[in-house]
Amino acid sequence: MIPILAQVSLFDSSHLAALLFTLGGVAVLMIAIRILGLALAATHPNPVAPPVRAAAAPSVEPQPADHRLLAVIAAATHEALGRPHRILSVAPAAPPSVEYLMQQWSMEGRRAIYSSHRVR
Repeated sequence: MIPILAQVSLFDSSHLAALLFTLGGVAVLMIAIRILGLALAATHPNPVAPPVRAAAAPSVEPQPADHRLLAVIAAATHEALGRPHRILSVAPAAPPSVEYLMQQWSMEGRRAIYSSHRVR
């Protein structure tokens, strides 16, 4: 007959003791990380930057348009659409949003990856 070896356990097969030992080890590790963080924060102070003041908002009042610029816009509109149109106002375009710029960046990245592949 072959003797069956008994499984030796550190916790004498008590699952509760194993759980408490594991949780205690995690708690000790978290406390050690917290103490290390406090020590590093005390020895490496973070310089406080002065608060940034918001720039004055640009005036929203329409600026008097240059008549030459209006003539060029009217001529381009007439050429593109084939008939004259009345130009009611001219305003600078708003800067693109961050989301739009990120979308353009990701599209360029995909284009670069796909163009590096060889067509079979």
